[in-house]
Amino acid sequence: MLILEKYTIGVGDRFAHQAKAQLQACVQLANDGIDVVPVWNKSNREHSFIGSEPQSVYDAAKVAVEELGWHKGWHVDADHINMDTVDKYLACSDFFTIDVADFIGQSAEGDVVPAFVERHPELMGSVSIEGIDQPFDISRGYVEEVAGKYLFAVQAAAKIYRHIESNKGEFIAEVSMDETDAPQTPPELLIILAALADEGVKLQTIAPKFTGRFNKGVDYVGDLAQFEKEFNDDLAVIAHAVDKYGLPENLKLSVHSGSDKFSIYPIIGAALRRTGAGVHLKTAGTTWL
Repeated sequence: MLILEKYTIGVGDRFAHQAKAQLQACVQLANDGIDVVPVWNKSNREHSFIGSEPQSVYDAAKVAVEELGWHKGWHVDADHINMDTVDKYLACSDFFTIDVADFIGQSAEGDVVPAFVERHPELMGSVSIEGIDQPFDISRGYVEEVAGKYLFAVQAAAKIYRHIESNKGEFIAEVSMDETDAPQTPPELLIILAALADEGVKLQTIAPKFTGRFNKGVDYVGDLAQFEKEFNDDLAVIAHAVDKYGLPENLKLSVHSGSDKFSIYPIIGAALRRTGAGVHLKTAGTTWL
């Protein structure tokens, strides 16, 4: 498995002219003793807007890497792909953001939900998570409800993951559920991670939908105290799931549309310093700064 570095930034280069400038920021950070690895990302939607092809992202990134003599890691993200769009990214991407938000709320067939509930008695009752003050009080009915909402999406993610795996040697997988109406709570995230582990999806980042608004080009809009609690609780849930379900040890949160969110950067930074966790911060398709 290709291992994603601890601190990574998704850089959107919509017109394939900004890669060198974006990489220069990582060079400056490295000179200051901070290793941040660039992940050039461009979604199928972005490509369709301007008529570009996935290979152009890799080509622009490679030129920047060579011109600046960058010898650290770098990646190219097939951003927000699904089964219909993934194939044209296989040759030129090593990072795949598997977007299954559209499948949330659809019903899994057969006895998938009751089988999941029977398989995971540890998710019910008083569930203590190191780093969270109060245990989760989770009923069987709640697990059934959450599984009913998310298991079909998890199955879709697993199908895409296995398709990539069968066509490519090493790669990095992110599962994205952020482009939906309602945020995933920390207990929901725990159940989702258990389901992804059951399916054998070795994800290294997960992008939940957080409380608040993450619009492109402007600061975060929402309750900062709520975001702080949610982000810290999610970090604790991920650490718990890694230990409990054998998910990759470097599994970390991915924050989408994370550029220009100046009010939450101190919150994220404090949480990472406190826990030692990594993060993937994905910026918008246009570089504003």
